[in-house]
Order: sequence, then structure tokens, then C-alpha cells
Amino acid sequence: MVAVTIDRYSHVECRKKEGAHYTPDFMSDFMSEQLMANHSLKNTINIVDPAIGDGELLVSLIHNLKNKGIKNICAYGFDTNEESITITQRRLESLFPDVKLHLEARDFLELCLKKEVNDPSVSYIPTFDLLIANPPYIRTQVLGADKSQELSDQFGLKGRLDIYQAFLIGMKSVLNESSVASVIVSNRFLTTKGTGEFREKMYAQYSLLGMWDFGDTRIFEAAVLPAVMTLKLRDNREDHYPIPFSSVYLSDDEITCDDIAENQVDALNYYGCVMTKNKAKMTVKHGHMVFDDKPKDLWRLQDEESEAWLNKVAENTWCTFRDVGKVRVGVKTTADNVFIKEKWQDELGYEPELLKPLTTHHVGGRFRSNGKELKSILYTHHMVNGKKAAIPLDSYPLSTKYLESHREQLEGRNYVIKAKRAWYEIWVPQNPALWDEPKVVFRDITEQPMFWMDTGSVINGDCYWMIRDKSKLPDDILWLVLAVANSTFIETFYDIKFQNKLYSNKRRFITQYVEKFPLPNPENATSLQLIELSKACANEHEMDKRLLIEQEIDTLVWEIFQAPKI
Repeated sequence: MVAVTIDRYSHVECRKKEGAHYTPDFMSDFMSEQLMANHSLKNTINIVDPAIGDGELLVSLIHNLKNKGIKNICAYGFDTNEESITITQRRLESLFPDVKLHLEARDFLELCLKKEVNDPSVSYIPTFDLLIANPPYIRTQVLGADKSQELSDQFGLKGRLDIYQAFLIGMKSVLNESSVASVIVSNRFLTTKGTGEFREKMYAQYSLLGMWDFGDTRIFEAAVLPAVMTLKLRDNREDHYPIPFSSVYLSDDEITCDDIAENQVDALNYYGCVMTKNKAKMTVKHGHMVFDDKPKDLWRLQDEESEAWLNKVAENTWCTFRDVGKVRVGVKTTADNVFIKEKWQDELGYEPELLKPLTTHHVGGRFRSNGKELKSILYTHHMVNGKKAAIPLDSYPLSTKYLESHREQLEGRNYVIKAKRAWYEIWVPQNPALWDEPKVVFRDITEQPMFWMDTGSVINGDCYWMIRDKSKLPDDILWLVLAVANSTFIETFYDIKFQNKLYSNKRRFITQYVEKFPLPNPENATSLQLIELSKACANEHEMDKRLLIEQEIDTLVWEIFQAPKI
């Protein structure tokens, strides 16, 4: 057994590069228990791990099946890494000499495609009673756009995808009507706009028997935010059905935890604040999975408390941020080293004529920027007859001189040339006519919301922004937007509605979330007071006084939505 243990980890670094993350024993046992609780076990059973790695999941499942008295177990495993197959074969043979093993070094996704069309070359592989998996996480950036697009086409998904999504869609072909599967996935798919197609496909293809989001609790060494799903093939007679959903997230609340758990799975036996033996404080919630209108909308956990809270907020919501104005991302040059600098004069000895002040996340603040000096961008667009267009360089000799010195790099952006754009253009310039409008700007990733007012600068792609698009709305409504956006109320709303915290308690303030933020009636007396306080906060230079105003704003925002603090 010693030799097996040593071999088991001899190529871990290699597997990490392939997107493999090894599963802790307590998680493997949890998944095995979910499988057995949802399947009518029989004496002869076929089980499979489609991304077998070190075999930990199969070890757990076989061990638990044997404890249930199951004698005839046929275990299948697949992995593209031959060394993993060799190591795991020896390990399983040593631990379970009476189990029939069939391990192959092959691509499980290729197998799924062949099973889908009844290819005779894979007819020897049965459908499986139980499937347990921790599929690899390989994002588009690593997988490559071409391979990602190929997988999207093969498995009926739109756009680019992480490879684990192809695993979940493809595994349908090796399941039967009584099969049960338990898989570890990235919890990003629950709440990101780009995975809406994947959510819709999953909901149509499977009945979800349970979901557990382990969020930022660091089950794996890598920065993977994991969730576990147990599922079966969907019965066409089913429409809407309750889906049990639990979550476990790290907590920074200053409350006492009476319950102590061995690990994240053990914490599921409790509700509320739980402390682990290594003193990590976690918040555990239990409820059911909901989405707003369609399965492609964000999936979130809702319990009785959160449902009542959101209903109370809805009663006092006049409109959403989306009704005030479109939430836009900033400009993307695709050549920042050319277009963006801090000190143009110091670096070049001159300043090109087309420079404009640039707001980046570095100057982010609450209600007002933090006062740091803005960078500048060589901005190559203007408006012509109501449409944005590249500025002709004829009248700008210094800008021409500078851009020509970087022509090789700029022309190397093949996508610009293929789009029949001028070689010196910023790739995503946004609407030049809007830069002088008053606008709310906000940072993407931050622990505390950071929204501030700006006029006159270009907004960089590391920030988002919005203006008042509807002329019928009050002129000052953006100041009300700032009051709500910078409140602790909106932090609570975000956590209940979107449930997408990153590590270190950070949140992502992106279009798909911010556009759904609620806004009270701007003509309400409290709203008018909030508008004046927001202006006062933005104009106040002394930090102590500004913090006092922020506290007053925060209290009023909670009052106007009449929602209890939770």
C-alpha cells in the first residue's frame, strides 16, 4: 500500500496543468452517499468516473457500495492521461481485488459523441447506473478559442465554454432512465450571464435532485469555487419541481457560532453560523433553487427568509437601474501600452492632440473618485452625423507621429483589419458623444460597492458606467442611484439575489447584476433627501464628515425599502 500511495501523487503537477483537481475524502463520501440515497441499488451495478484522475471518487463509491452489501460491482473509468490510468488501475486492484475494472486512457467526450450516434466501436461500453465525476476545469483561455467553439458546436451550446460543461451535457449518452449522477462543477455557471445557455440545457436535460454550493470555502487548493449537483435524466412529464439547494460560504459577521463542524460537508447538518475546527467561520443556508423567468436566468438559493425579504424590497421598488440607463462597460483598446499612459509628456517629450482624461479602477471611490491623478488615453473616435467614426489623422500631426511609431503593433491586430476598421482605431470605443454626460462609474471586483459620479472623462474597460438614458426621468436621479448603490442594503440585496461572492469576500459588480438593482420612487420625500445627501457626500473633502453623511444615507436607504437587516 505504501508504493501505491507514493505513486498516486507522483504526477500531480502534471494533472493540475490539465485542469484536474483532486477531491478530498469527505467530499467523495458525500457524493457517494447522494448517489446511493437516490438510486434503487441492485446486486449487480455498473459505475463510472469519466475523469478518473487518482481514483478517489471510485474508491469512495466502491467502499460505500460494499458497505451496503452490493457484491457485483463493475467499475469503469476514463482519463486522457495514461499515467493516471496506470496508477489508478494498480490502486483499485490493490484495494478491491474482487471488483471488475475497465479503465481506459481515452477522451470521455469522444466516447459520448460516439454513443450518441450508436457507433458500433463503443457498443461494449454499457450505460451506467451511477456516475460520479469531478471533471476538469479548463477555461477558454487555456483550452483555446477554436477547441472551445468546436465543443460548443458538438454539444449544442452557444459560444465558448469551459470543458466541464461539455462533460455534463455529453454524459447523457451513457446514462439510462434509472441512472443517477453526482458531479462537482464550478459554481460560476449558476450566476454568470455567459452560461445561461448551459443552464437552460441542463434544466431541460436533467432532473436536479440536489445542489450544494461550497463557494469560497476552499475545498480545493486551486481557486475553484465548487458546487455539487446530483441529477438524473429528466422525465418529460416533469415541468417545474422543487430543487433542494444549500450553500456554505465563509463569513466575516461578528457573531458567535455555537455549532462546530469537521468540514464543509459536515456543516450542512447545521443552519446559520458554523465554525470549523480550524476556526474558519461559515454561513450555512438551506432552501430551494429558483430563477426569475426562464431557466437561462441566474440560478440562486431561496429560503423562506430571503423570499420574504426580496418580496418586501419588490413592494418598495419603483424601477431598476436598467430603467434609468443602460449599464455599459468601458473602452477596450486591445493595445493599452500604445493608447494609455500616465505621463505622456515625460515619456515622449510631447503630448498628442487627441488625448482625453481616462478613468480607471485605480481612482475608484464612493460618491467621488479617490483624488488620484487620471491617466490619459489617445482617443481615436468622434461623432459624424450621429454615428461614431475614426478621426482622420490629417489635422493631428503629433498623434499621427506617435501612432505611426507603433503602426506595426497596431496593424498586427488582425481582427481590426478584417473588420475594415482603420489600423489606428481603439477596438471598442463606446459612444464618444456620451463622455461629457454626467455618469455613474463603478468598479467591477470589490468587497464594498464603489460607485462614483464623473463628467468629462473616458471610462476604461476595467470599470462600468451608466448615464440617464430616459429624458422623462428626473435630472438628479443618478444621485439617487449613487445613494442606493453605495449602501449596505445593496450588499445584502446582492448576496441574496445573486449569491456570487469571490474569495476574500469580494463581489462582482457587472452589468447582469447592477442592472437589476432596485430604486425607490425618486419623488418620495426620503428619495429627495437621499439625492441631496449624495451631492453633499460627493462635495465633502473631509473624510470624517463624508463618513457621517454615508452613514445617514445608509440608514435612509434601509428605511425606504422597509426591508429588515439580515
